[in-house]
Amino acid sequence: MTDSAVIVGAGVIGLATAYRLARDGLDVTVVDAARSEAGASAHNAGWVVPIMSAPVPAPGMIGTALKWMGRRESPLSVRLSPRPEHMRFMTGMLRHSNAKDFQHGLEALTTLNQRTVELFDAYEKDGVPFEYHRTGQLMVFHTRKAMQGYQAAAEEVGRIGHTAVQLSGDELRDLEPALGAHVQMGLQCPQERHVDPVSLLQGLTERCTELGVRFLFDSPVTAIRHRGPVVTSVVAGGRELAADVFVLAAGVRTGVLARQAGFRLPIQPGKGYGFDDATGAVTLRHSVYLGEAKVAVTPLADRVRFAGTMEFGSTGTGVDRHRLRGIVRSAHEYLPALPANAQPPGWAGLRPMTPDGLPVIGPLPGKDNVLVASGHCMLGVTLAPVTAEVISAQIKGGRQESPVTRMARPFDPRRFASGRTRTAAHS
Repeated sequence: MTDSAVIVGAGVIGLATAYRLARDGLDVTVVDAARSEAGASAHNAGWVVPIMSAPVPAPGMIGTALKWMGRRESPLSVRLSPRPEHMRFMTGMLRHSNAKDFQHGLEALTTLNQRTVELFDAYEKDGVPFEYHRTGQLMVFHTRKAMQGYQAAAEEVGRIGHTAVQLSGDELRDLEPALGAHVQMGLQCPQERHVDPVSLLQGLTERCTELGVRFLFDSPVTAIRHRGPVVTSVVAGGRELAADVFVLAAGVRTGVLARQAGFRLPIQPGKGYGFDDATGAVTLRHSVYLGEAKVAVTPLADRVRFAGTMEFGSTGTGVDRHRLRGIVRSAHEYLPALPANAQPPGWAGLRPMTPDGLPVIGPLPGKDNVLVASGHCMLGVTLAPVTAEVISAQIKGGRQESPVTRMARPFDPRRFASGRTRTAAHS
């Protein structure tokens, strides 16, 4: 019997998991080194977008990275770092930037997303208070060539009911007059949703508290204690917390925690930047993806959020003004009402990335009662509820497979195991 759980991480994945396990009847404690509103779970576009369920490593990524490396304001940046784990990670990502691995990842993520919208709707029905928009998404482009890759990926996601309809520039401007004349074509994706990510974190925390979940914030995990293959407790904030099962959902810190538990996970930060505009200069109804610029624009109740860039090799959350300026200038090309010289205060978040672009969901090899829920790259909000469903099913079923756990096979942590560790995990 599993009666109690400790979840390490109070971001959107950890909170969604706490909510699901509490509804299962478990006694749940959530610990976090900071506050849930301090990390990447708050600093993101807030998109619920199965239509964009494609892994980051993709064919052509190497050439694109080389083209942009010399530009400080480009959407992609790879900083040189002597850290061995960074070098291994980048090598792994380049190795996965091929058509076969991309298609495998796209199919796996599409399958995982089958119930995404249904699960978000269920949050609302159960009384989780959060800002939730059902207005759909537009992907807009300057050229047909830039659109084609997204259009091809969207065809795969169409099998789960998330469609993309091609529109001309004029048709897009009929839907969103704020779009400029340089927008030539795009895709309308009516099934996509968006949320205010901060409100989602707060709403899940509130509902978890109502369900009896305990929270220990500002309590970093300093030790993981175990007896053979069984973890007995974690030490967080100076307190020892025992439980029947432990879930590592600490974003970019999950790799360090997994190593403390005895298994190496290649989770590294991919830094993103953004800012909120409350001036009213830009008004939108849909969330809008600015294709060539790779910028996400999200209309919220009291502001419009702009988010973008991917920076590898950076571990801090300080804001590089060059990167932020790049978002402003590129967004201006699509939304001319946004001043090209605007200098908004910005923020940065560290996304937990994996070398194959797929999340890590499932039992930690070598440990009987530790599960991992991390590495969701840019799909943390989108995949939070279904990740929690998978973790719940894995805890309930043990080694017995179910339809839910079967679809999570591609995300098993064992894919990163060495031969010796993989053998031990199966023994």
